[in-house]
Amino acid sequence: MRSYELSHPWLAFRWEPKQLPRAVWLLLGEAATRCHCLGQAALSAKEAELISYISLLQGVVASASMEGNTLSEDQLDRLLEGSLLLPPSQEAMGQELLNLVKAVRWTEARAQAQDRDLGAWSLQVMNAHVLHGLPTNSAAGAYRNVRQSPAGAVPAEDIPFLLDHAATWLSGPAFDTEHEEERLPFALVRAFLAQLYLLWISPFAEGNGRTARLLGHQLLVHAGVPHAAAHRLAMHTAATRSEHERQRVHAARPGGDNTPYIAYMARGFAEQLRSLWEELQQAQATDLEYSGLARLVDPDRTEAGRRQQLLAKALLAHGKSVRTAQVLRLDPELALLYARLSPKTLQRDLERLGQLRLVQRRGRDVQPLPYPARPFMPGLRL
Repeated sequence: MRSYELSHPWLAFRWEPKQLPRAVWLLLGEAATRCHCLGQAALSAKEAELISYISLLQGVVASASMEGNTLSEDQLDRLLEGSLLLPPSQEAMGQELLNLVKAVRWTEARAQAQDRDLGAWSLQVMNAHVLHGLPTNSAAGAYRNVRQSPAGAVPAEDIPFLLDHAATWLSGPAFDTEHEEERLPFALVRAFLAQLYLLWISPFAEGNGRTARLLGHQLLVHAGVPHAAAHRLAMHTAATRSEHERQRVHAARPGGDNTPYIAYMARGFAEQLRSLWEELQQAQATDLEYSGLARLVDPDRTEAGRRQQLLAKALLAHGKSVRTAQVLRLDPELALLYARLSPKTLQRDLERLGQLRLVQRRGRDVQPLPYPARPFMPGLRL
């Protein structure tokens, strides 16, 4: 018998699909469906790249915040573009974020190359990425030793065995299914439990939480979850960190019941994906509005049509009534364009937009009318 079997009997490497309540399967099904829809969604390259980049910032900052990092998404953005110089007291936090970005991109590149190795080597590389250049008392990527083992930790001598056992379990039949509709829900559970087990094992002296979240991200991406969606797992964990810790501790009670932990992760991940889906729908609606405006306002591609299209975009983006005298303040480019023209030009352009039912004029006010980008929304008349 190994030492961990006496000290950590809940490390049983098992889960029972039949024990998951119906509500949890519904949440897993919802999350899987949203992942599929997100992967198939049509969006302009510019908007897709923006959503993916913002998701990267959000996921990295969320993961780092679990370890006390207080830098923001805006600061990470500026670090990546090289325009932010942090004070010495925050340099380590900046390095930590850059490390996580590099680690995330490494895991995503592995998925692109169909590299599905879950062995100890990949975890050591992740941990090395996480700790690179940071002040630490341990070698990046090296297992902790007896002297580095905190109270309650798995015995250091069992770490290699446990990691090999975990890799075999996660790649084995426990997460296989003969039904295609269950493939992604099973993969989600695998990512949840991989993160949980690595936190329990804590093979490294430092960086175990960040490494565990990277492992969860890697497994989601390997399963076909879009990158932007995969980051939502770390965002859920960070947004509910006290509850995550409670669920982690609860699952480590005698008997090792991980069902409540799976339920907690499934609910939070599904909620995060709903939010991402709403963001994508808004981006799609904006794209549709702008392409529709081009065909409606400027079918002949004239100079006046391009000007009226820009005017319509500014009013739609504003979304509420505005005084005619204030219209040109909505957009600097708009103000510069009309500054070279007669004041009557703006009035004529607003009249044309009114004829196209894009605005409604009431005295000195201009009210933009919603473009029908969501034609099947209840109550909307085409």
